[in-house]
Amino acid sequence: MMRLKTAIENLSLRAKLGILTFVLIVPFLVMTAFLLYHLDNIGRSYDTIVQNVTRANQYNIAFREEMDAVVYQMIARSLTKNEVEEALGMKDPDRLITEAESTFDSLQSTSNSPGAKERIRSIIKLMITLRKRMNDINDSINEPGSYDENMMSLDADIRILTELIQERITEYIYYEAASMENIRAQMEYQRLNLVRYTVLLVVFLSVLAVLLSLFITRSITKPVGELCRVTERVGLGDFSIRAEAEGSNEIATLGNSFNSMIGQIGLLVENIREEQINSRNLELKLLQAQINPHFLYNTLDNIVWLAEDGRTEDVEAIVTALSQFFRTTLAGGRDFIRIREEIGHIEAYLSIQTFRYRDILSYEIDIPEEYHEYLIIKMTLQPVVENALYHGIKNKRGRGTIRIGIEDLGDSLKLIVSDNGIGMKEEELARIRRIVNGEEQPGEDNSGFGAANIAERLRLSYGDRYGLSFHSTYGEGTKVEILIPKTASAEDFEQNQ
Repeated sequence: MMRLKTAIENLSLRAKLGILTFVLIVPFLVMTAFLLYHLDNIGRSYDTIVQNVTRANQYNIAFREEMDAVVYQMIARSLTKNEVEEALGMKDPDRLITEAESTFDSLQSTSNSPGAKERIRSIIKLMITLRKRMNDINDSINEPGSYDENMMSLDADIRILTELIQERITEYIYYEAASMENIRAQMEYQRLNLVRYTVLLVVFLSVLAVLLSLFITRSITKPVGELCRVTERVGLGDFSIRAEAEGSNEIATLGNSFNSMIGQIGLLVENIREEQINSRNLELKLLQAQINPHFLYNTLDNIVWLAEDGRTEDVEAIVTALSQFFRTTLAGGRDFIRIREEIGHIEAYLSIQTFRYRDILSYEIDIPEEYHEYLIIKMTLQPVVENALYHGIKNKRGRGTIRIGIEDLGDSLKLIVSDNGIGMKEEELARIRRIVNGEEQPGEDNSGFGAANIAERLRLSYGDRYGLSFHSTYGEGTKVEILIPKTASAEDFEQNQ
């Protein structure tokens, strides 16, 4: 130890400060390079997903509209696929399919999410089937008496296939959005690591700098102490501070280098903060893009129809309901909302649907105010009510009613959604029960997907005790029971876990 002390004391001032500079700068540079490398990898993955989502979103609506339109024109005007582009200026359907297949082949090679890859494989298979059906129509386009048969094939094959393709594209965007959330979490993790490692490294270097300064002459004690003070302030997160670096000696050079390093670290932290803000904004846009476009388009069509008819009060009512629907759907990024908010969301949804299905739909919501302040997972009731409308009420003759009620079970609540629609047969009921219990996956047509999604969210949030149960009699109707814990605050929720 004495020999080491003697050796250090015999070093020149420039050599001593060189050792101090090495000890201070090299760890920061290594850490900065390491973080930049990982942030670059994460940024590349992030950009790839954004590009994939953008490319897929271009086909989300346009492909279906263009394909349906060009096949209809082929049939209506008795044009083959090779004639339609020259005659009408519309894209050859073969070209539409080939371009889409090429795009989704490219997306498959750049997607990392298993769910996204599976949806792309499904899209490509549907494209192959779509090409076959289109070619069948093309081959018979000039045959006598083929018009009616081709029109039936357009409705039964082409439009169904393009609708399925659009649904798979929407699902692909959903899975890519989930991957984007994982990348955002990695970015947050890297930011926290940067703060932790910077504080630890700054403390370590501060102590080492003080120890080394004991072996340096009195003339440099003050500037070295100043560097230590600045280093401590940086360790506390103040990247605006700068060391005093006057003169042109070795200490001044060290101060300038240290100031430059602080500026780089501060810039890096600010870049991470900006990336988080951008990630949150994109997450919100993707969430908005997941809203069922058919429901939105139909609602907008109703608004236009009512406006043209001069029914301004009805237009005001439906626009107000639509605003309430979106307000609850977004819910400020919250996962849990009050039951009264969920009721408002359902009332907005049913109010909008009533304008469209006024001749067949009525509804009743009987949930006393004493239960309105309890917590519920956002958008728990809406998919169940939507299933009751589309699979129950619409499939029966005459008017149907959807009823929503609640039952108090002490430490839990049972929300009940019932309808007097067509109901389900035994095999269909058994299948939907297996799906909500996680024993069977939803079909390729997404039947049961909404119920499975709700059931899984309830299990993950509350535990296996809670979830959905289905009761149905064919020809009489269906009743869905949703069991949730009775929680009115975050503390209550934690006690139920």
